[in-house]
Amino acid sequence: MLYPEKLKDNEYVALFFMKTDKNGGLVIGKDGKIVKFHKYVKNFEEYQERIDKYKHNFHVYNALATVKVGSDGEPHRREGNMRQQRVLFIDFDKKDYPNLKDAHDFTKMIRKKLPNVFLHAYYDSGHGYHYYIIIPPTCKIREISEFNKEICALVGADTNACKVTQVARIPCTFNRKNPDENGKFPMVKEIDHYRKHPQQIERFHPLNIENLKRIVNNAKKLFTIETIPEIPFTEWKYDTDGFDIKQYSCLCTEKVFHEGADEHERNTWLGRIIVWLTGQKYPDYKIEQMCQEWNTRCRPPKSIAETQDEIKGWYEWFEKPDHGMGKIGGCWWNIENERKREIVHRQCDKYHCKQAMNPYESMSISTDVGVKMNQKVLTDGKLSVKGRYLMSGYEYLILTVLDKYMPKTGRTPFTVKDLKYRMQYKKHGKWQLCMDISTLKKTLEDLENHKCIKVSDPTPIQCKKKNPTFDDKVIKLARGLKDIDMDKYIVFYYSVARAFICHQITQNEYKVYLCILNNYKNGKSCTLEKMNIILNMEGKRQIFLRIF
Repeated sequence: MLYPEKLKDNEYVALFFMKTDKNGGLVIGKDGKIVKFHKYVKNFEEYQERIDKYKHNFHVYNALATVKVGSDGEPHRREGNMRQQRVLFIDFDKKDYPNLKDAHDFTKMIRKKLPNVFLHAYYDSGHGYHYYIIIPPTCKIREISEFNKEICALVGADTNACKVTQVARIPCTFNRKNPDENGKFPMVKEIDHYRKHPQQIERFHPLNIENLKRIVNNAKKLFTIETIPEIPFTEWKYDTDGFDIKQYSCLCTEKVFHEGADEHERNTWLGRIIVWLTGQKYPDYKIEQMCQEWNTRCRPPKSIAETQDEIKGWYEWFEKPDHGMGKIGGCWWNIENERKREIVHRQCDKYHCKQAMNPYESMSISTDVGVKMNQKVLTDGKLSVKGRYLMSGYEYLILTVLDKYMPKTGRTPFTVKDLKYRMQYKKHGKWQLCMDISTLKKTLEDLENHKCIKVSDPTPIQCKKKNPTFDDKVIKLARGLKDIDMDKYIVFYYSVARAFICHQITQNEYKVYLCILNNYKNGKSCTLEKMNIILNMEGKRQIFLRIF
């Protein structure tokens, strides 16, 4: 299929070999260079002999074009030595299209743009798919290379696989880049070939190159007529000029939605954006509109038709068994694919992200996703804003932070410095404590007086400093609050505490929230009158109204 039945005297088929180790890594020779070399053969017997000899320890490729002898009397695989080519080559990489399942899906991509172009053969290369279109033999290899690149760009294939000296993997050899879970390397396999079909053999003819060019030009007009001009990059100012640290449901995705995505990262983000917008309860038609708008901010944008197809492709992927929207999204450290994990990681700013601060696996009350508050500190006297036994909103906040972040084993000390770190928010671009130091010290003293915590100096093992500071003091939870009996606690989302830390709610509003949960847990009324009796907030009706 690739080469003429008989080669000229100065014409050869070029085979290219790269040695690998048992794990698929390239072998470095004594000279510090990768072990690689060419072999040049004149007939099929030599061709097969060389392949069989090297295929178990080498990447094995053949050049798409034949080569000729150079001025030194030896054949070479160099641009000036390429002689004749009789195929066009389309190379897809599976990792670029995670929503496409098999060769049938990739074939549909080609058929959509070039429905009348016959594909003579295609192969599974181990980590992608190779398609071949037979054309009349030609020595205008540079011209064919440029035309081949146009085809690949049109159908979304790898445009780097269209060089004058291009090589391709050979069927029955192994793609030794990455072994599977059993330690085996995938074999390059034929999927379909026109010679498998008697009718196609009878009707076989190479495709006329001029007709192909007309077909491709018409397709380019059809699919690029709606090409959208690229909009200059504009950074999304999500963390400046704000009084508090605003948190977003999924910051990395929302950030890319506002700023657009770079080439080769676009499809990864499109899937996450669809999931994110679905979570915001937008209908499908609105999601498509918003994704089309997002496409204009990408670098470069694609045509409306291409974006529609990609959106449709993701919805089809979501509907497949073992897929679904739950498989896309989440924080970067939960992503198995290394390439996608790095793409998402680059956009992460976890302090502005609700998902990072409260991961999905911790968002269910029933599975103890949030924090617990012992009901011993939720008595009417402590919840009241008046009286000798009252506890301030800051005291409840510190107890919440301790439940969330204090190590459960007790071996690792939790210091005042750790507490301060967990109670910071961003104001005018700078991190600062949500209360002043004097208030923090007084609040810790009040918690000690209420027998909730114990603040002590660190031991020499816990702190190596000669003169430990206030930040080095160790905080321990009182035994009575550690042992939560049976069902004697309330559970709530930590994001409420974050709202308090960020000054989005006040001390009293936090206490009202805890009182509501406590009454609900105890089966008591949560009316304004009942709440006012407990909290003693006469004249502060607006606080209740804000909460309700």
